[in-house]
Amino acid sequence: MSQVVELRKLAAYVKRAIDGDPKLRSLYVKGEISNFTHHRSGHMYFSLKDGNVSMSCVMFASHTRNVKFQVREGMQVIVLCSVSMYEARGSVQLYVTNMQSDGEGDLYLRLEQLKAQLHKEGLFAVEHKKQIPTYSMDIAIISAKTGAAIQDVFSIIERRWPAAKVKLYPSLVQGEQAASNIIQNLRIADQNHHEVILLVRGGGSIEDLWCFNDEMLARQIYTMQTPIVTGVGHETDTTLVDYVSDLRAPTPSAAAEIVTPDIHEVEMRLQEIKARAIRKVEQLLLDSRSELLYYQEKPLLSNKDALTKDDALHLQLIVQRLSKSKVYYERNASALIRAKERLYTSVKQYSQKQRQDYEKKVALLDAYSPLKILNRGYAVTFDQDDHVIKSVNDVHVGQGIHIRLQDGEIKAKVEGETDGK
Repeated sequence: MSQVVELRKLAAYVKRAIDGDPKLRSLYVKGEISNFTHHRSGHMYFSLKDGNVSMSCVMFASHTRNVKFQVREGMQVIVLCSVSMYEARGSVQLYVTNMQSDGEGDLYLRLEQLKAQLHKEGLFAVEHKKQIPTYSMDIAIISAKTGAAIQDVFSIIERRWPAAKVKLYPSLVQGEQAASNIIQNLRIADQNHHEVILLVRGGGSIEDLWCFNDEMLARQIYTMQTPIVTGVGHETDTTLVDYVSDLRAPTPSAAAEIVTPDIHEVEMRLQEIKARAIRKVEQLLLDSRSELLYYQEKPLLSNKDALTKDDALHLQLIVQRLSKSKVYYERNASALIRAKERLYTSVKQYSQKQRQDYEKKVALLDAYSPLKILNRGYAVTFDQDDHVIKSVNDVHVGQGIHIRLQDGEIKAKVEGETDGK
C-alpha cells in the first residue's frame, strides 16, 4: 500500500508548487465575469468563464479602487493577476490586481508593454530626474486654457508665491491631436528657459487621459532641459508622463503647491534670519568694544613714543650685527679658498708619491716572478696532481709528469731516476 498523505500537507505542497512557478505570478487573463459580488468590505468576488472553463477570482479593496468602470455580470474583461491556491477550500483561484473591460484591455496591455520598454531604456531612471527649484520665480504651465483645474493652479500660485512670474501655454489635453500639441508647447517652453514647467490636467475617464500615455510625449519629456512636474487627473490616475517626469503630483493643485513655497513661511524664516544676524552683529560690537578698552588701558599703548623708540634701537642693533656678520663672512671666505688650494696641492703630491711606490713594487714583484726564471731556460716539473716535484723521491718509475717551460708544457713519463749526489 502506498504512503498515506495528509490532506492539509498535500494542499500546502500544491500551493508551494503553484506559488513557486514564476509564470503564474503576473499574467493577463481574458474572460467573462460571472457570479459577481461586490462585498461591502470593498472586495470583489467573481468567476472568469471561457467556454466551459471557469476559475474563481478575488480582487481586494486596495485594488478595486483603480477600476474605472462599473463591473457587471457577463462583461468581457482582461485582468492582471497571479495564480495561487486557497488552502482552506483546496481551490485554485486568481488573485486580481487590475481589471479593464475587453475594449480598454487591449489598450491597457499595449500601454504596459510600452511602459516596460521605456523602463528598460532608462526613461524612468531616478538618476536622470532633475531637481525641482525651491524658490521658482519663473513658472510655465501647460494645460487647457479654461477649466477648474487651471483656475485652481493659478489661485494656489497667487496665494502661496505671488512674486513668481507665470506663463500659460494653452494646450489640447484630450483627443487625437492633444499629444502633438503638448509636445509643441513643451519645446517652446523649454527654449524660453523657465525655471520649472507644470504639465497639468483635471480628472477624467481613461479615454480622456489617454493622450498622456503617448510614447512620443514621454520621450519629449525625457529630453527636456527644464524640470517638469506632472499633475494629471486624480490621485489614483497614473499615466506614462508621470513615470518619465522629474516629479509626479497626485493632482494639478498639488503640483502647484510643490513648485511654490508659502510666502508667509518664507517671510517668517527671513525675519528669524534677520534677528539672528542683528544679534550676532551686536555681540561682535560688544566684544570689539571690550577688546579696545582692554588695550587702551595698557601702559605700553599710552606711551607710543617709548614703543617706537625701543623698536628703533632694536632695529639699529640688528643692522650692526648684520654688518659684522658680513665682514666675518668675507674674511672666512678668503681663508676657505686658501685652505682649499692647499688641500688640493697636498692631495696631488700624495697621489703622485703613492703611484711611484706602486710602480716600484710591481717592478720588484715582476723581477722575482717564477715566470721570469723560465725565460732564462729553466723549467718546473709537476706530478699528476699539479704538485711541484722537488726531489727524485717525489716520483716513481712509470709515473706521468708534465714539465712547464716558458712557452708551454711537456707531458712525460718517468723511466728511471738518478741520484744527483
